[in-house]
Amino acid sequence: MDLGPNLSVTGSLATILWLQVIRREGEEIGFLQFLRVGAVAMPVALLTVLGARLLIG
Repeated sequence: MDLGPNLSVTGSLATILWLQVIRREGEEIGFLQFLRVGAVAMPVALLTVLGARLLIG
């Protein structure tokens, strides 16, 4: 997880590709919706990985 792709749709190629797949399936997602989901998902994923890293050592 990275902050850049979550702040900007064009932050990574993977983000652009996922948005194309989502739209091809008939779903529409706007920039603000993308930003809201990323703002929630990114810190959760980051804290989970950091916590796992501390446990594993």
